[in-house]
Amino acid sequence: MTTLERPLPLNVVVAALLACCVGGFAMGLVNAMKVDRGGAETSKTPAAEVSGAPVKDATPALAYEPPPVEKPKPKAVEVETPEQEVPAPAVETAPATTATPATPAAAASKPADPPPPKSIEDLY
Repeated sequence: MTTLERPLPLNVVVAALLACCVGGFAMGLVNAMKVDRGGAETSKTPAAEVSGAPVKDATPALAYEPPPVEKPKPKAVEVETPEQEVPAPAVETAPATTATPATPAAAASKPADPPPPKSIEDLY
């Protein structure tokens, strides 16, 4: 029989997982508590001086550079000129001999608006 046909008992699997977890935690804790003896020395100078710029000249870099601000354009000044009022010419129209119903033609082209619904059920 192969191992796929006969799996390990549950208590053996749980014990193996617990042992792995405890061992990993212990190794991480030991490495975290190690005191650095030797190796490369860290610099005590400010980061700006390490980059080459003196601290007094160092300015923080912007992560986002805003677009340039546009100056408002001056509005055109309207100059009012005094206009002379000209009397409107009088137009004489001939009297209408036949009455033409203009109102029914305008009403026929535009349908009447439906009344507003009184409840939500009227919408469906």
